[in-house]
Amino acid sequence: MDKKTFFDKLRQTPRPVMVDLWAPWCGPCKIVKPTLEKLAQEYNGRVDFWEINANDNPELLRALRVYGIPTLIVYSGEKETMRYVGAKPASALRSLFETLATGGAPKQLTLTNSERTLRFGTGLVVAVIGTMVNTGWILFIIGGVVMFTAIYDRCPIWKAVTGYFKNLTSKA
Repeated sequence: MDKKTFFDKLRQTPRPVMVDLWAPWCGPCKIVKPTLEKLAQEYNGRVDFWEINANDNPELLRALRVYGIPTLIVYSGEKETMRYVGAKPASALRSLFETLATGGAPKQLTLTNSERTLRFGTGLVVAVIGTMVNTGWILFIIGGVVMFTAIYDRCPIWKAVTGYFKNLTSKA
């Protein structure tokens, strides 16, 4: 599907649309696929669910600026209202479908406290190992990035910077 066809189809759809961008070789895609398909059937007629194979549509993925899969993008009309990258738990996906079906605005899924702790701890271990080996600066940086991913959605500076860039790209 090309970009024009995709957005033409979005314009003609009166319901909220959830687009699943996946690939057959993607492990996390295979994990969430049965849940998404079950929810799509359950909410049929209230939420439109489109599955787009990343292997078959690389131009569309570039046009939508999708850099990782699985990616779920929620649209209301032609407007993207939410984007989720990575596998999400079934409860979060059900909540998203329910919110869309009842006309609510989707909100960003956040990490649980245990996920935050695991990410931060893993990053800390990698960073500490990085300080102990000769060329460990690479590991130190990787550890720092992993630790940051545990808190980035709560960081006010990150929110300000990403909000600024979202405003810039939405005007373009």
